[in-house]
Amino acid sequence: MANMNDVARLAKVSRGTVSNYINGVKIKEELAKRIEKAIEELDYVPNQAARSLKTQTSDTIAFILPTIWTPFFAELTNYIQLELQKRNLKMLLCNSQNNYNLELDYVKMAKEEKVRGIITISYSDIDPYITANVPIVSIERYFNQQVPFVTSDNFQGARLAAEELYKRGAHRLLMILRELPNNLGIYERMNGFIDYCKHKKIDYEVYLDKGNSKDFSKRIDQYLQKAYQEDCRFDGIFTVTDRYGEYVMESFQRLSWNIPDDVQLIGFDGAKSYQNQPLVISTIAQDIKKMAEISVEELVNYDKNKDSQTKHILPVKFLNLKTTRELK
Repeated sequence: MANMNDVARLAKVSRGTVSNYINGVKIKEELAKRIEKAIEELDYVPNQAARSLKTQTSDTIAFILPTIWTPFFAELTNYIQLELQKRNLKMLLCNSQNNYNLELDYVKMAKEEKVRGIITISYSDIDPYITANVPIVSIERYFNQQVPFVTSDNFQGARLAAEELYKRGAHRLLMILRELPNNLGIYERMNGFIDYCKHKKIDYEVYLDKGNSKDFSKRIDQYLQKAYQEDCRFDGIFTVTDRYGEYVMESFQRLSWNIPDDVQLIGFDGAKSYQNQPLVISTIAQDIKKMAEISVEELVNYDKNKDSQTKHILPVKFLNLKTTRELK
């Protein structure tokens, strides 16, 4: 296995020059090209652990998220990894499974492993543990002025969903969501939906489920089967995620009412489970790629911006797909 001395001999430079190149110290372009060529020919892999000890830095970013079982989280993970790769950084993916203790363990582990920083989507009460020495960027949840915060315009997105349903002829609206403490975005969507309905004096109802995630789809089905048992009680439904919209679609397969002829449906996210997946549910689409770009950029430049940490609220847009009708 090749070592740094072998690279130095082949490139005809000193070992110190090779070390500087590997650790990001600027050297002459001609020398850099020779070292790069020698590394490629020898298939040399730098000792990252030793490098981290010497420089007190790491090329690893910890990404902590509550689950991987949603298209939104899967797509976001993909884009964050791509953004890190552009900067020669690696991702340590931590799936907390919505478990507070596991999430806390990941935060502690990240600090102990001296990662370069943490990007997190957290709905747990971890505030006391994120103010220390590791740079952190939060997606969807606001912690404090010291933590950069990246989210979508959830309030206006939900208003837009209600507006699009109303414009397409729906006048009895239902919103479906599940209670998630500390998930500010979900409640902003609820408030935006209610705000538009009250402003337009639209009949509406909010189904706010307070049970666990595991059986949520069953409880949605039970609610809808009862609500639509005798008549078409709601002609427009807004779900705070596309996944919840899928639950609604499944339930309507056993009802006598059709989507979108009788009931129009709009979700929220616009994410795909795989690259070429065709989206079906009309949705309020988040700019997931931009969210990843900004999150990584904020983390990389954390030290430069730490005295003026920022809040990024990204615009959303409506995608008219197969669960809503065309405007008349």
